[in-house]
Amino acid sequence: MNEPISQKVKLLTVEEFFAIYSDKEERYELIDGIAFMMAAPSTVHQDLSMFLSIEIGNFLKGKKCKVFAAPYDIFLNESPKDKDGKLIKKKRVKGTVVQPDLIVVCDKEKIQPDGCHGAPDFVIEIASISTKDRDKSIKFHKYFSSGVKEYWIIDPEEQIGAVYIFNLEGKKAEVYPFTFDDKVKSHVLEGLEIDFAEFNFE
Repeated sequence: MNEPISQKVKLLTVEEFFAIYSDKEERYELIDGIAFMMAAPSTVHQDLSMFLSIEIGNFLKGKKCKVFAAPYDIFLNESPKDKDGKLIKKKRVKGTVVQPDLIVVCDKEKIQPDGCHGAPDFVIEIASISTKDRDKSIKFHKYFSSGVKEYWIIDPEEQIGAVYIFNLEGKKAEVYPFTFDDKVKSHVLEGLEIDFAEFNFE
């Protein structure tokens, strides 16, 4: 699970990805043209996702930003289109469509009926044995390069996590590790603080 479907075939555009994988029962992500199958989340993963969704959702009431939970498509690499919305076929782009566990988007123009087009402001990935390497490597660099401002990777099995802050120039990342005994503040959503000690593992 969570291995590339194939690295021998041509790298896919967003349009090709959906044509091939949209009717399948399993969930897939596309990263720089390579399709990855996504494993079903564990109970603790879903429990933590719900906890964070409620905490962040309550914080954002009355504010311009919105929180979305997976499955929700984030389009980071798309083929350009002309003024009539038709694909410019000569400009082939290796597509990226990912489904982070949670995102916060503050630019309402990015929110479209089929998902978020462009980088969210804040991304959270809840790591598992099958996803943690990709969350810390290929997805980290994709979020870093696409314009995400803040990225949390949380490992509920180890009860640890890390907050990554990407500066506006995209030249460095600041990291703030934490445990589930800590209260963790967001740098992008000023005033948001998550008390992980309140999360119930039972």
